[in-house]
Amino acid sequence: MPRRHLPDYLFVILAAALLLMTVLWQIPMMVWNHLNLVPILEAWREGTLSHSAIFRFDGGHIHTAAYAVLLVTANLSHGHPWVVDVVSWVLLLASAAIVRPFIYATVQTDTRGGTAMAAMLVFLALYPGHLANLQWGWQVAVFLCLLGVSVVIWSLTRPQLSWWHSVLALMGAALAYCSFATALAAFPVALLLIALRHDQSRRRRLLAAIPWLLAGLGILLIYRRFATPSMGRGAPAEFVYLLNFLGAGISRLATGIAPWIGLCGIALAVWASWRCRGDRTSLPWIGFAVFGFLAGALVALGRDSALGADQAFVSRYVSFSILFWLGLFGLLCNIHLSTPSRRMRVVMVVIAIFACANALQLMHRASRVSARTYAIAQAIRETWPKVNNQLLAEIYFDQPQTAYQRLQVLRAWGYAPFREALPAVIDNPSGARSGH
Repeated sequence: MPRRHLPDYLFVILAAALLLMTVLWQIPMMVWNHLNLVPILEAWREGTLSHSAIFRFDGGHIHTAAYAVLLVTANLSHGHPWVVDVVSWVLLLASAAIVRPFIYATVQTDTRGGTAMAAMLVFLALYPGHLANLQWGWQVAVFLCLLGVSVVIWSLTRPQLSWWHSVLALMGAALAYCSFATALAAFPVALLLIALRHDQSRRRRLLAAIPWLLAGLGILLIYRRFATPSMGRGAPAEFVYLLNFLGAGISRLATGIAPWIGLCGIALAVWASWRCRGDRTSLPWIGFAVFGFLAGALVALGRDSALGADQAFVSRYVSFSILFWLGLFGLLCNIHLSTPSRRMRVVMVVIAIFACANALQLMHRASRVSARTYAIAQAIRETWPKVNNQLLAEIYFDQPQTAYQRLQVLRAWGYAPFREALPAVIDNPSGARSGH
């Protein structure tokens, strides 16, 4: 097997493994935010979709693009989330495929060291930590966001900063923003990438920046008009949240040291970005690292005041924080290949070890969440209509009455969990599931 093709083989293996785990460890019914789709489905059936929540703010997010995907897949699959889970997997693969040429532009895979670095970048692009979102159909919004952001970074780091690439980047940002509000971080990232295009004239960079400035102003006005601002506890508390958020990308398994890992990661990223700022092949990695950092800052502003800094360790956030480490690792590879250093090699090995161990912990957690939700779906089917109130509260934010009403609608339509989707050997891969 030629060494230069090993990263591509790893890409295929990881993609196949993620698909298998996504289907086996799916969340087999609408739970939590996913149940918000029920009234939107009702509105669609009644012809009143424009008056539903599909175009409204939800905690600062506009999920219109994600809702559109969820509506189609729910109707095609009778409410079985595994169909939209597969869509999320396809979107993740598309995002990783965009990253692939960045890897080969940075690393030559004809040496053992180069192959190892490229393989690690592939691993971070298809990180198993994404399972927390892949298994939950609602989170298709996350993968639409990641794809849109990847399109932005790809478009603005092409050899020519053409008007066509600028339009494509804006379309990617629009898709990302209409899926998940974390995409707001893509706008300053776009301006930074344009500013760093020293191979382009100042006039061309200014013209390319104007649409982003106008779009950012438009979004600011929309938020002032329609969204409720979040009040944080202050810079120190939010900075701790940010450190937890970034550190959890590779160290959720060790939350005690995660903020220190996050702090070290920020310091490394600032140094590496400054050193590589004049190298166009490094721009995509700078883009991913800065996006991951700003994503954490946005989440800190929106979540810290209500939930505290430990909430940053929610496993679903790894899909964003891992982009910071992907970008940082790409920058470190570029620096090490231009100026080989034993110290740099040690740093990259440490990041790789933490990332791999973290992935195993997140995979285990995904299997446990799946087991619990399978048990919930089975209990609902077996006890309907006398479902335990505590269980109903568990599946919809301590609101058992609302959960019951939405389950009534799903039962009337013959949707999951009242209609099983897959053969028993797949639907319950671990045998009888009755707990964690």
